[in-house]
Amino acid sequence: MARFGETISAILSKLAQLLGITPSDRRRNELLDQKLATAKASNIDRLEVLKDKIKQFEAQALRKKGEYEAARGDTKRIVGGEIERLFRDLDRLHSQEKVIASNIERISVAQAKLEEFKAAQTKGLEEGELDDIALQLQEVFDELKVADRAARDLERVEYEAPKSTPVNAEQRMAEVSGEQETTSGLSAETEKRLKRLEFEDA
Repeated sequence: MARFGETISAILSKLAQLLGITPSDRRRNELLDQKLATAKASNIDRLEVLKDKIKQFEAQALRKKGEYEAARGDTKRIVGGEIERLFRDLDRLHSQEKVIASNIERISVAQAKLEEFKAAQTKGLEEGELDDIALQLQEVFDELKVADRAARDLERVEYEAPKSTPVNAEQRMAEVSGEQETTSGLSAETEKRLKRLEFEDA
């Protein structure tokens, strides 16, 4: 049984360290519960903030579509670029949304496993059963580490500016005057997403 005590102590120490708790704290289990509850509430709040941002970006994209359709020449290209950037931002936010939702699920699992561990201590289960709980808690801890790393990586996302191309002055003047349709516009994927937003907004 001593071997299990050392194993679970090491696992809880690692999880406590991840959450900013001193591993030697004698109230570690209680503090872990508090920290996990706080982390869960924080992630739920972040999810709500993300939902609001996504709604704002979608509304901006729809407004820009009207501006894009009325524009010509370089103005049309600029507005088209703004719409493309809005959808890149939306993609980034949706990626964050997935990570946060996964964090909430993993924290819930960690909370359940900690409760199971405390109950096991009280009941005095067999060593094999306690070892199973220890391994499951270790898996949850590893998943939380991966999710934490993924959340940090999303904050470092950068987009490269498009490369400059030679200017055809005659064509550009014809586009500005309305004699020729602007050839460089939205990507097919962005067109499709705008139509879907319009349908959902109707």
